[in-house]
Amino acid sequence: MNTNVLKALNSYEQVSHTSRETKDPKELVGLLFQGLTDRIATARAAHANGDRNLRGQNISKAQKILFGLLDSLDFDKGGEIAQNLARVYNYSIRKLTEAHAEESDEAMREIMDISVGLRDAWKQMPASNSLARVQ
Repeated sequence: MNTNVLKALNSYEQVSHTSRETKDPKELVGLLFQGLTDRIATARAAHANGDRNLRGQNISKAQKILFGLLDSLDFDKGGEIAQNLARVYNYSIRKLTEAHAEESDEAMREIMDISVGLRDAWKQMPASNSLARVQ
């Protein structure tokens, strides 16, 4: 399994041990998307409660997950779709940095909306059309 994907999954501590051992790339990416949306939701709640430390921790974890998603893209098989996803992931990483630095819930909400859309679209994709490669 790809090391960066493992690190990203480890950033999502609620994933069960058996889920981490799966070899199905579609399932792994789905777990990463779920972890991403969970972390952003926790960061937003921490922001609303004025907890800068918890907000920062969860934004950092969300970014690690995004790096794992970015690293899982197969540009040979995924072509333009993989390139577009890479742009979205990079944008999301930058926007989350901005959200933390500027204490902006609006920026976190934007990335949450994007992430939920990607997560839900990923769930609908057949396993054979997976754009991820996990070693």
